[in-house]
Amino acid sequence: MGVGQLVSRVLRRQAEGVVAIAVPTVGEANPVGPSPAFVPNEVYLEVRIRQMWLTEERQLWREYVPFATVVSEFINQGRRVAVPSVLGSAALSNRFQVSRADDAVEIRNVRVAGPVPYEGDDVSLLIALFRLKTADWLVPSLKLIEEIASVVGFTGLTAAAPVADTLIRGVESFLSTDDLELRVGAYHSWTAPNGPGEPVSATTLAPANFAILRRPEAGMTPDEVASLCVKDGRLHRMHGGTATPYREHDFIVVGLEARPFRDDYRQLEFYRLWQQTRRCVVDGDLRAARRLWRQTAGAIFTDELTQPQQEILFAEYERRYAELVDRFGRGGAGYRDIDPGGGRPAPDRDDDPEAILRGAVADV
Repeated sequence: MGVGQLVSRVLRRQAEGVVAIAVPTVGEANPVGPSPAFVPNEVYLEVRIRQMWLTEERQLWREYVPFATVVSEFINQGRRVAVPSVLGSAALSNRFQVSRADDAVEIRNVRVAGPVPYEGDDVSLLIALFRLKTADWLVPSLKLIEEIASVVGFTGLTAAAPVADTLIRGVESFLSTDDLELRVGAYHSWTAPNGPGEPVSATTLAPANFAILRRPEAGMTPDEVASLCVKDGRLHRMHGGTATPYREHDFIVVGLEARPFRDDYRQLEFYRLWQQTRRCVVDGDLRAARRLWRQTAGAIFTDELTQPQQEILFAEYERRYAELVDRFGRGGAGYRDIDPGGGRPAPDRDDDPEAILRGAVADV
């Protein structure tokens, strides 16, 4: 059992079918410029649920337990991995907003994969939204799977293939019961971008929105499908130049993003070690500082960072470490003795990795 079997089961259970299409973004300006392309080893891959819309709210938490799963397949450290994200009732209930007028539940802007350096090759997503009857034996099992996924975290699942495979098999095991209803589900792959000047197809990997809708009983005409778009992070239907929110049926809108920077640098191990290194130098404990600096330098060269950013951060923190040692470790002045307005500047206090990286790009 594994992702292949899970894909097969999801596709077989689409008895009523789905509409699964790429949808454009309209009416939004990116303040930092156009989204970057998926250039191997230069950007981070991130997958977000931009919007999830679940109808029949009154039934949802009383008679059913909803859960969604997104399995992302990509190259990590030179090998292809399948990493699941499981959003059970606990995670969903912490994020949803109830639309009483529509008797629906809305979940928005949930990161389910990444950020992880994009190393090239194809990217595939299995996206499925289920609702599970509140059978006594099913709910605890789902909760256990959800808790394992949340505790291990995305980074842990990327590194520990056996754990990720176990979670995928756990989700797959639910599909054999009649107490589970697949609301929407799709499996889609995007091919690696071509070189400069080469043709781009609809399946070429690029920043995009991908909508999976439960197909209406009467179906959808090509014009209705073509009218769908994303505005302000929500699915809309464009008619006569006016965009109106789409609310008729269950759906998920997933965004594929190529990010030049992470938003969680301070949570990575190297930053914690750098803070300890800095403190030891300021306190005059150079022996501990040297040991911690070696650990910091090693932690900077992590597979969680793109190689260019590893090099930039290493060079900058090495410079700052040498400056701190010169000022504090060899009889230099301490913070209290430095006049910020005088001739000798205070040590750099803004150690934020993202600020360093953005500054390096601006200097080029």
